[in-house]
Amino acid sequence: MSVMTVTGKVNADSLGLVLPHEHAYIDLRNLVPAPHTISGKVLAQQKVALSNMGELQRNPYAVLDNAVIDEEKIVEFELLEFKKAGGKTFVDLTLRDIGRDPVLLARLSRLLDIHIIAGCGYYINKSHPPDMDDKTIESIAEEIFNEIKYGIDGTNIKAGVIGEIGTSEIIYPNERKTLIAAATVQQETGLGLHVHTDLWATNGNEVVKILTEHGAAAGKICINHVDVDIKMDYIKSLLHQGVYVEFDNFGKEFYADKRHKSVLKGLFARDIERVRAIKELIDYGFLSRILLSNDVCLKTCLHSYGGWGYDHVITNIVPMMVDEGISLEHIHTLMCGNPAEFLDNNFG
Repeated sequence: MSVMTVTGKVNADSLGLVLPHEHAYIDLRNLVPAPHTISGKVLAQQKVALSNMGELQRNPYAVLDNAVIDEEKIVEFELLEFKKAGGKTFVDLTLRDIGRDPVLLARLSRLLDIHIIAGCGYYINKSHPPDMDDKTIESIAEEIFNEIKYGIDGTNIKAGVIGEIGTSEIIYPNERKTLIAAATVQQETGLGLHVHTDLWATNGNEVVKILTEHGAAAGKICINHVDVDIKMDYIKSLLHQGVYVEFDNFGKEFYADKRHKSVLKGLFARDIERVRAIKELIDYGFLSRILLSNDVCLKTCLHSYGGWGYDHVITNIVPMMVDEGISLEHIHTLMCGNPAEFLDNNFG
């Protein structure tokens, strides 16, 4: 059994410490609503700096520059910090139309000698191309399959995981088509399937129903972002279906002020609350179905811009988990065993 990285196939047992949901490069600027006030428009055109860091804690998209990570040297430095902390495998889920660049990922992988695994498929409705209404389930499935079998965007760099397939607060018709297409490809390839769900919604059960009814294996589905608004009954309802859930917002402790009518719209849980929820789920017997990551998608998540970096889970959250009574053996399962099992497949 093995996993496809951007530089070729590797054994699943060689992945080491894995971040299963990240973005080395990403551009979300087209998804950010334009501000309506003069002051908001002026702020939006600034660069991320200490002088606007307070604003960004209330509205991370108030400065449009925060919604893009595209500086090669900074990304190299940030990923090197992840490697220095003990990280070995980085799963990049940036998709088409939000900055995907498989050539840059392959370059990073070779330069830093880390495994990088690329995703495939379509993100949320707002990022879909203009012709999405005309695409059929079959044509979307063919696109996803070809990126796994042959390569992404005309390269020979192959995807090694499906997703993060995007869904919104309501699941739009084109998002549903993409889910069904992803399910058929998952059934054929055996790859892990990441699904982005709205940060405050509870439609993961609907997502699981759509996917499993169309052939996806529950044990290869991961419902992302359950750790922004932690609803334990909802999370347990997902886990009882045999899917993975992902705590992937470590380092993000925002209060997204609703006055700003931004992409984000409420309170984020704190890291300690995430850790305590994980401990509770482990005590309930769900150790083997939990994935951990940072989902770095903003400049302010990076060390270079005042954030905690890709190594945050290793450097800061592991000691917090130990303090909260999670054993080192269980931490190894969460950060090495579980993601390897999720990513492992026998395709190709």
